[in-house]
Amino acid sequence: MNFSITRTLRKILSLTAAILLLTCLFTGCLNQNDVTDTTESQPSLNLDTSDPSDPTDGTVPPTTTEPIEINENMATVTNQLSVYASPAKDARVMGTLDAGIVVEITSRHTVVGIEWGRIAEPIVGWICLDYVDMLVDSEDPGNNTDETTSSTDETEPSATESVQETNIKGVITASQLNIRSEASMTSDKVGSYVKGDVVTILEQSNGWGRTSKGWISMEYVNTTGDSGTNDNTGTDDNTGTSGNDNTTGNGSTTVIAKGIVTAASGLNVRSTASTDGDKLGNLPYGTRVEILEKSGDWGRTEDGWISLNYVYQDGTTGTNTAKGIVTGNGLNIRTGPGTNYTASGSYNSGDRVTILEQFTYNDVTWGCTNKGWISLDYVYIDGTDVGQTESGVMTGNDVNIRSGPGTGYDSVGSLDEGDEVEVFYQVEVGDTAWGCISDGWVCMDYVSLG
Repeated sequence: MNFSITRTLRKILSLTAAILLLTCLFTGCLNQNDVTDTTESQPSLNLDTSDPSDPTDGTVPPTTTEPIEINENMATVTNQLSVYASPAKDARVMGTLDAGIVVEITSRHTVVGIEWGRIAEPIVGWICLDYVDMLVDSEDPGNNTDETTSSTDETEPSATESVQETNIKGVITASQLNIRSEASMTSDKVGSYVKGDVVTILEQSNGWGRTSKGWISMEYVNTTGDSGTNDNTGTDDNTGTSGNDNTTGNGSTTVIAKGIVTAASGLNVRSTASTDGDKLGNLPYGTRVEILEKSGDWGRTEDGWISLNYVYQDGTTGTNTAKGIVTGNGLNIRTGPGTNYTASGSYNSGDRVTILEQFTYNDVTWGCTNKGWISLDYVYIDGTDVGQTESGVMTGNDVNIRSGPGTGYDSVGSLDEGDEVEVFYQVEVGDTAWGCISDGWVCMDYVSLG
C-alpha cells in the first residue's frame, strides 16, 4: 500500500516538472516574439540591392533639382576671370569668376580686336570671351535665335548691334556726369566726371560714349573743339579778370606748364577753378603736375583744378633764388627734380648758373635753371660756407667786387688795401683764381690769405 502511494506521488511530481519545463519553454518563445514585433515597428534600412532603382551604396537617393535650361548664349568659364565695369581691361574690376562657372552672355562688343561679353549673373559686368567656352555652337542652324530680343533696354547695345569705334576727344559740359557700366541710364554707376574734364571717346552707341572708365551720355560731351558753353555771366577771356573762374575749361590737352606742389600739407584738387568747387582729391608735397590750362591763380590738370599759389612752375622766379658755379663736369640737366627724370643736357665745371628756385625732396636739394633741373650737390652757391673759408687782406686799392668769377661780370662794389675779407670758395677761370666773399667775387691776385 505504501509502495503504491509512493509511486503515485513520483508520477505526480514528474508530471508537474514536465509541465513546469514546458511552461518555461513556451514563455521564452513568447518573449522572443515580443522583441521582434517591437523592432519591426521602427524604420529600418532597406538592404535589398536586387532592385536596380535603389542606390548601390544603400543611401537615400539625393533630392532632384530643376535642370538648367541651356541656350546659345551660355558659356563655361575656362580660367579665373575678372569682371569689368565696361569692355576694357583698364576699367574698374567688379569681381572675379572661378573656372567652371556657367554664365549667360547677354550682349557682345568687339573693341580693338578683343571680343567682350556682358553678363548679369553672378556679377554684373563684362568679361573677355577668350576665356570662355560656349555651351552651344552658334553656327548650328537649329539653335539660331534673334539676339536683338535678348535685351529689353532700348538704350543698351544688343549682341548684333554695330558699335562705332571713334577715339575722339571731348569735354564734359555737365557739372557732374555719371559714368555707367553699360550704355543705359539704368545700369550701375561706376564713377563720374566733372565739368571741364577732357575724355577720349573710344566708341559710341545709341547716344552713349565709352571712355576708359565706362559709358557716358554723349548729350553732355562737347566734341567740336569749341570751349563749350559758359554758364557764368560776363565774357571769359581765360585771363582770370572776367569775374568768373572759367570752370568750363577749354578742353585743351596740351601741356602749357609744369610744376611742383609746394604745400607741405598737400594741395586740394577741385572740380572748378574755385575754393567753392567740389574737392576731388589731394596732391602731396612734391607731386609733379602738368598744367593744361590757366585761369587766374588756378591751373587745370588732368585730375582737376589746383591753386597755382601752391605750385612752383618751372622756369619762373621763385622765392629761394641763388647764383652758383657748377663744380663737376657733365652735370645732368633733367626735366624734373630727380634722377628719375630724363636728362636733357649737361653743365660743365665752372659754368655759371642762376637758380630760379630750390626744392628739397628725399633729402636732396634740386635747383631749377633756365635749362632745367640740376642737383645742387654739384653746385657752389655764392656766399655759402662749405668748409673752405680762409681769412685774407686786400693788397690793392679800388679792387672790383664782381657778380661772378670773371671780369665779364658786373661790378657790384669795391675794396681797398688793408680791407679784411673772408673767402668762402675759390675757382679757377682761365689762369686766374677768383674768390667768393660775402658781397661777390674778387680776383685773388689782390688778396693775401692767412
